[in-house]
Formats: sequence, C-alpha cells, structure tokens
Amino acid sequence: MAAQLLRSDLRPGIGLTPARDAMDTSPSEDLAGFLDRLPKKTLVTVLIELAQDNEVAKGRLARLQLASQPDKLASSFRKTLAAWKRSTKFYTYSDAHTFGRGLEGWLGDVARELCPVDPTAALALFQAFIEADTSWFEQADDSGGAIGDAVRSACRHWLSAAARCETLPGGWPDRLLELYLADQYGAREELLRCANLLLDEAAQRKLVDKLDAQLVSVIGTCPTLQNPPFEIFRISGALSLLAESLRDPDVKVRATLRYSPTPNPVQRESFARSYIDANRPADALVWLQESWGQFENSRLELQAEALEKLGRFGESVSIRQAMFERTMSDGDLDRWLRHLPEADHPNALNRAHELALVHPQLAAAIAVLLKLNKPAAAEARLLADPGRIDGSQYASFVPLAKALRDHHCLRGETVIYRALLKGVLDSAYARAYGHAAKYWSRLREIAKGPTGLLPLSSHDEFEAEIRSRHGRKTTFWAHVNGTRRNRNDVGNDD
Repeated sequence: MAAQLLRSDLRPGIGLTPARDAMDTSPSEDLAGFLDRLPKKTLVTVLIELAQDNEVAKGRLARLQLASQPDKLASSFRKTLAAWKRSTKFYTYSDAHTFGRGLEGWLGDVARELCPVDPTAALALFQAFIEADTSWFEQADDSGGAIGDAVRSACRHWLSAAARCETLPGGWPDRLLELYLADQYGAREELLRCANLLLDEAAQRKLVDKLDAQLVSVIGTCPTLQNPPFEIFRISGALSLLAESLRDPDVKVRATLRYSPTPNPVQRESFARSYIDANRPADALVWLQESWGQFENSRLELQAEALEKLGRFGESVSIRQAMFERTMSDGDLDRWLRHLPEADHPNALNRAHELALVHPQLAAAIAVLLKLNKPAAAEARLLADPGRIDGSQYASFVPLAKALRDHHCLRGETVIYRALLKGVLDSAYARAYGHAAKYWSRLREIAKGPTGLLPLSSHDEFEAEIRSRHGRKTTFWAHVNGTRRNRNDVGNDD
C-alpha cells in the first residue's frame, strides 16, 4: 500500500517530487521491492511524516480510511468537485496546465479508489465532471489544451466505469449519445471515439444505423446541399468518431458522401488517412488518384505511404523523388532514399546535389547541401548572391548559420547573420532586438578572427552602413552596449 501511495500520488508538479538520492537502493531492486522489505512501523512513521508535510499524501491516506465506506468516499470526491465549481478563480495560460493536471489527478483518484468498490457512484461523479465542463473551460485560458485533455480523460473514465455497471434497461447507447450531443466545447468526442470501451461491435453498429437514418432524414428536408445545416455536420461528425472506434472508415466515408457526393481534397485526405490507419491501403489509393491542386504534396505523401504498405516500392520511390524535387526538404530526401535500392543511392545523392545548387528555395537548398556534407558548396551558394536571403526567415536560417559555424564556413555564417540583422532592424521589430544584438556580437567575433570575408564587404563597412541607417534605434543599441534597463525600455526607435 505504501508503495502504491508513493507511486500514484506524489506526482511532480502536484505533490512531492521524490528525491533521486533519498535512498541508496540496489540497482536491481525497484522502490516497491525495497518498501516491501521495510518493517511496518517504519512505513507508518514515514507515511505520517508525509501526511504532515504534503496535502496530497494526507488526502490519499484520509480516503484510504474510507475504502470500506464507499458512500463517504464518494461524498469526499463530490465535495472537491463542488468546491472547484464554486470557485471564482481564473487560471491564466501559465497556470492552466497545473489546474488541468489537478483535474486529471482527481479523475484518476476516483477511478482508482472508488470505481472498484462502487462503479455506479464513480460513474455519477464522472458524468457530473463532464457536465460541468463549462465551469472548467470558463475558469481557465485553455490555449495549451490541458482542460480539454482533462475532459477527454473524464469521457474515457465514464466509459470504463459504465462498463463495470449493470446494463441499463434501454442499454447504454442512448445515454452515451445524449451526453455526447450536449457537448458545447468539442471535448467530449472521446465518448464516441472510444465507444468500444463500453459497447460491443453489434451495439456500435446499431448506433451507426440510428445516426445514419437521422442523417438521411435531415438531408431529405434540405432543398439544396450547397449550404448544409449544422445538424448534418454534427451527425456526420458523430459517425466519423464511431468509425474510429470500429476501425471502419467506410462508416465515415458513407456519411460524408451523403451530403458531399464530390468530396474536396480535405475530405479525400481524411478518407485516405483513415484507410491507411485502418491498414487498408488499397482502399486509400481510390481517393488518391487525381491532383489536389494546392494540397498536392499531401496527396503524394499519402499515396507513397499507401504504396509502401502494399509493398509497391518501385512506384513509391518515384513519388518520393518527385516530392523531394518539389520541396527540397531534407526529410523528403530521407524518405526517398529509405526504399531506394542501395546501388541507386549514389545517383540519387548526385541528383540531390545538382538540384540543391540551383533550387530557388535557398534555405532548403542550403540544408540539403549541409546534409550531403557539402559545406563548401553551401557557402558558395550564399556568397554568390547574399542579397537573396529573406531576413525575416530567422527560424530557417539561424540553424543553418550554426551548422556553417560547425563546418568553419564563417563567410557563409556572416552572410546569414548580416541578412537577419538587417531584417530585424529594417522592420523595426523591437521584440527581436535582443537576438539582433547577438548577431551583431557574433559578426564582430568573426571579423576579429583570421578568416577573410572577401568577396563580402568588410565588417567595418557593414557596421558603418548599419549605424548610418539605424543609428536612431536606441533600444537596439542599448542591447548592443548592454545598457538596456528593463524589458519596457523601448526607447524612441524610428
């Protein structure tokens, strides 16, 4: 019991975080084994100490005392739930994750402590939690998704608890569907996506038939399907979730085709992905035959994946090559080479090298040249036309600058940092001035070294240009000089 308490309740961020060096146990012996050997009196002393110092441990022990009294145990959980619902505290983005973990911890406690002894009471608590989702979402900034994750977890717990209860006179499907359809935040989808935790296949198929009949009825009342009513999408969405539970994409495809007989690329992509995930790649290929226009890369990726699952590598390799030549992505290069015969690798790498020397997407081309271990060629591309770098693409170019530094290609590194520095200053993006100051410092460091910068202009000429154009950007120069007082010191930048 003590080992279980330590494992389940002293969660980092919620309760105590066990110290790594708290005890010197044998590498071959886990914590549970060590605790099992301790005398009962020692365990009692340790648990009392934990309860005095930690509210989570104290609450866990208090609930253990109620293990034989499920009514009182359920009441304890209800009090915590009611207190949360009454609370007027708002959790900001930075605090919402902790709040969400607290909610999930409560759900786990109910599942572990109450559900085995009184699944009906646990089910009622899980349902109350789900039905209170408005409270959870309105109490927090859920941009990080922690609250939604807690509600989804509650849905799975609800299904598992219901499976341990006596079957309702009318069965579970109607109650399940009612709870799902009351969803206002899109977080109860797990009720249908994981319906197999409660319903066998026959019951799920009956629910599919019921929803499909409703969908047909609603469509029948529409004079046109150019602007379908929301009810159609709600029913179709429910059928798509049940399709996941059943691992039967046909359910999803049939529902969509009822109101969209000529599916668009986004719908086709969803069909193909569902068939691939269900290990039915041949059915996926049916939806991957025609061009998807601006979504063509997605189509090619899925088509290649389906062909590979079918063992048709001769066809998939040519698609992978076409994708690489379109995107010049080093990831696409890896995927092209993966199923290419080893004997063909040299020619493929030569082809990649040739393309990277002329491809218009400069950042991608440089990345490929570096991946091919051609740093001199990468630097030469940068030196040939340094003005081509888009200084706003710092996310792409900063890693390349660091890679060039590792290869001692300091002129190429200089080209990138000069472009990024100009990009920040030309756009007067004050929030990035700290990064620009780091570029400035690195450029000075390179200039002081033995590496010549030709054919680039000298560092003195570059500095003079920057000071002439951006001398009045006092916040930037404060960063450079280390005199910026605080984060709100933005100066009088032009």
